[in-house]
Parts: sequence; structure tokens; C-alpha cells
Amino acid sequence: MNAKQKESKDLLRRRHRPEIPGQSPAKNSNNPNASRETVESIAVAIILAFLFRGFVAEAFVIPTGSMAPTLRGRHMDIVCPQCDFEYNTGASMENEEDGRSRGEVTVTCCPICNFALELDKTVNPNHRSFNGDRILVSKFAYQLSEPERWDVIVFKYPGNAKQNYIKRLVGLPGETIQIRHGDIHTLDAEGHAQIVRKSPTKLKAMLHVVDDNDHVAPALKEVGWPSRWQTASAVGEDRQWRRTADDNSYIVQSGADETWLRYRHLAPQPRDWGAIEAGERPRWLDGTEGALITDYYAYNDYSAGGHSTGTAWVGDLAVEAKVDIQSDQGELLLDLVEGGAHYVCRIDVATGKAALSIKDFAGQPQLFEDGGAVRTATTAVKGQGSNRIRFSNCDDQLLLWINDKVVEFDGPTTYVPLADVVPRWNSTDPGDMAPVGVGGKNANLTVTGLRVLRDIYYLAQEADRRYQSEYASYMGQGDLEDVFYDPRTWDTTTVFKERRTVVFRLEEDQFFPLGDNSPQSKDARLWSNEGSHDTGYHSPPPYVERELLIGKALVVYWPHGWRPPSPTLSWLTGNYAFIPNFAQMKFIR
Repeated sequence: MNAKQKESKDLLRRRHRPEIPGQSPAKNSNNPNASRETVESIAVAIILAFLFRGFVAEAFVIPTGSMAPTLRGRHMDIVCPQCDFEYNTGASMENEEDGRSRGEVTVTCCPICNFALELDKTVNPNHRSFNGDRILVSKFAYQLSEPERWDVIVFKYPGNAKQNYIKRLVGLPGETIQIRHGDIHTLDAEGHAQIVRKSPTKLKAMLHVVDDNDHVAPALKEVGWPSRWQTASAVGEDRQWRRTADDNSYIVQSGADETWLRYRHLAPQPRDWGAIEAGERPRWLDGTEGALITDYYAYNDYSAGGHSTGTAWVGDLAVEAKVDIQSDQGELLLDLVEGGAHYVCRIDVATGKAALSIKDFAGQPQLFEDGGAVRTATTAVKGQGSNRIRFSNCDDQLLLWINDKVVEFDGPTTYVPLADVVPRWNSTDPGDMAPVGVGGKNANLTVTGLRVLRDIYYLAQEADRRYQSEYASYMGQGDLEDVFYDPRTWDTTTVFKERRTVVFRLEEDQFFPLGDNSPQSKDARLWSNEGSHDTGYHSPPPYVERELLIGKALVVYWPHGWRPPSPTLSWLTGNYAFIPNFAQMKFIR
């Protein structure tokens, strides 16, 4: 082999020699084919990324709290120093607009004990606000199927197509939507209203916590603040519900008579905490039975005095509890009150049979929607053991969960309420002043983890400034609270009769979205000056055209992280919240 042949053979061998991973092919660095392949690979990756973003899925950041607490915009995560309850407070006002923010959140109010906490943003970095949830949106979902009611949707704002909004889909094309007394209805051609109900999964995701018995502030116990759960049965002391020393458990050995434990909404006012911390019991407690449950949102409460009371009575409630049964017979009883009517669930411990029934305020039996008086089902509650139970009365429907599974009854559990439901009370039946009850009959029970929850209350509002209130006449916050706290005024007040009804009409390919944070959501109610009072819609209209839909919100894939507690670590990391808040990652319901 001559020198020229040897050189040709070596060149051929080098060209076909496989590269070793991690080793730079220096001799090929000037190869135009290799450079072209690299550029092509990058270009293909970019194209695929844009295709994925444009047609399959896209990430969004929630800027405001209009969908709270389902989705959080700029906010603060707070642990109440009095009762240890974890909650969120909105901080959308700290978002920069035109290079500056509207203000700073310096105080937040606990939704359980109403303690107004002054934030120390210098010492505690996690008292400073966090950016909103990062969510993933399917842009392909509505290419395959129609949008469904209660979906969380992303769309282009009809008043500015460059701005994306996220809301919950409430009204569908061709429907006439009515908002009345916090509920959503559809109207048929004759004007007859049909309430729109949520599925159990959606309802569970949209419930708000009103009280959690695992979070009782020690300072309240020290001043003798009355428990929110009180005995309410004319039986001997040995058959009454007894509270454990830590207030977290209730025990009963009930006899032949029903023995009830009932919830009263006895929450402190933010202004009471000065006296409470000084060891004094506020005097107003001696003359009150509690208050109505309202549409109060702690997420919106960031004032020094705190609001602590919403603007509308909420009668759609649920109760949760862990029940330990220590007997093989007897009954576990659950009761929810709305408009004076009692919605009762009775569970036979021996057989596991559950029975639902309704009685009006006068004690007369009422029928379910199809004419039945009682609904029955077989449950997993049989004999001694522990079960987690949830019972709800929302959207004119009764639902029961046992260990987080929905119980199927032998007929529909929906009902038609009275035409005008208002809270009721008298000296023998506190009615809506004690709207939740847990009871026992011939059973030994221990109840822990008691929670009271409420449904979302949609305010009947319109963009026209004359109709932005829930009420037809002006109602000051003080006037409302006087009624909410005094049941003797319920039969004579005009407050509940002044609640408004608003109607929105949709044509083909028009969708009606609302925010879960009804008191502070710029949604379809408030886009147009038209409602039920004018003849035509103004721009932007109170609906979203199909062409403006972007997609369906699927998952919170990256909630904010936690900032380092150490000033040194905070300085080294640039105060970056780098520890993921895994507990807030979730599918969006």
C-alpha cells in the first residue's frame, strides 16, 4: 500500500468512526453539514414548541383573585397566629399597572376567628405577596367536544382581545340565564325557572369553609367565649353531648330520645380582639344567639378593621365530620336548615341504611321533586367503626358522601323549595339561627373534625351603577348586620325581599362566564350596561363569542414556592421562592 492509498483509507475510517458521547468532534467542527443539522434541529424544536403552544396546551399565570379560592391571583398565604387556620388573602392591588401598584396589603383577617393580623413583611419574607397560580390550559379540548357548564375556561376579553380572562362557564348558547338569591337558573320560553345544579365533584371543589372545629383559638377559651357547637336537646345531662377538654371532640351516649348538637355562628368581630387579648369577654355576647351565615370572603378582607360579615345570607350549606361509632345499633342524625325547613339524614348504625326527608318550619313533611317523601340508600356505615361523612343541601338537592364516595339513593334527592325562601326563627325552633345539627339516638358516638361549609353565592349585579348591588334599595353594611344578628326582625324586615333578580339572554355561540369570587370579579354580569332594564346590549356584551374561547383550564402545575426563612439564605438566593408548594398542585375542578 503506497502513501496515497494509506491516507485515503485513514480519511474514510475517520468519517465513519462513531463519536463518543461527551467528546467534542474537533476535526469536524468546520463541517457545514454538521452545522446545518444543528440549526435544523433547533428550528424543528422551536416549531414543535410553537405548535404545542398554539394548538395543544399553553401555560398561563393567574393575575387576580376573581376565581379565588379555586385559583389564586397575586396573594398571601397566612397561618392565623390565634387559631392556626391556613388561609389566603388577595393582593391583586400590588400588581403593577403602568409601572406602579395601586397599594399594599398590610393587614389580613382570619375567616375562622376573625383575628386581624398586621403583616410584618420585613421580618417574615413569606408575609410578602406571591405571584398567582401557574396553570396549564388545553387549547385542543373544545376542538373535540363542546364546552360544558362549570368548566373553568380561558378566553379573550370581549372588550380587549389582547387580554386573556379566566372564569367559570355558567351559561350555554341559546339559554336565558337568571341569577336569583345566589343561585343560577335557566328560563324556558314561558319564563319558568329551573335551577342549575353542580355535580358532586364540582360542588365539593367550590365549597367555602365557614368554621373548622379543629381551629379554636386558645384566647377565646380563656375569656369564656361560647362554643359554636352547643347541645340542643331536652334530655338528661347523662344523655347530652359532652365536649372534651381540648374542644376538638364531642361525645354522646344517647338514649331513646334524639340528642342534638347544633352549630351557631358565634364568631368574634375583628374589633373584639383587643378586649380578648386583654382577657376580657365582650359584653355583646350576653345578648346574642349568633348570626346568619353570609357570603363573606376572607380572600377579599385586607383592612385594619376587617369586614367579617358578607352582604348576603347563604342558606346552601354542608357539614363534614369524622364519626366514630362505639355501638352496634342506634341512629346517626344530620340536619341542615334553610328557610326554616329541616333537611334530615338518618343513618341506621345496625344496617347502614340512610334515609333523607324534609319538614317545613311548621313541622309538615315536604316531598321531593318527583313526589316521594323519603329517599333511602345502603351505606358503608355499619356497626362500630370510623367514617368520614359529608352532607350537603345546595342547589335544591341533598347529597351524602361516606368516606369521600357519593351515596346513590333510590330516587332523585332534588326538591322544589318555597317561592320565596327567607330565614326563619321562633322561640321553640331557632331555625336558620342554628342551621347545622349532628345528633344521635340509641347510639354511642364520638365526633371530631367538624366543619361547616357554604356554597358560592352569586350576587345579582349588573354593570349599570344603579344595579350593582344585590338589593333593590340601598342597604348599608351596618343595617345588614343588625338584621343578620337579630332573628326577631326576620319576619318584618324588607332586606330579604329586596334581593334582586337579573336576567341575561344568550344566542347561538354565546357563552356566559362568572368568577368564583362573586363580590370581586369583573365577569359577564359587569361588562355591559344592559341587563333586564335596557333594550339592547352595549359593548362589550355580557357574553363571550365562541371565536374568543382559548381553552379549558386543566391543572395548577406550579403554585408559588416558599421563600427562605433565613435572612442569609434570602440574600443569597435573591429572595427567590424556590421551595415548591406541592400541596397546592391540583387538577382544576
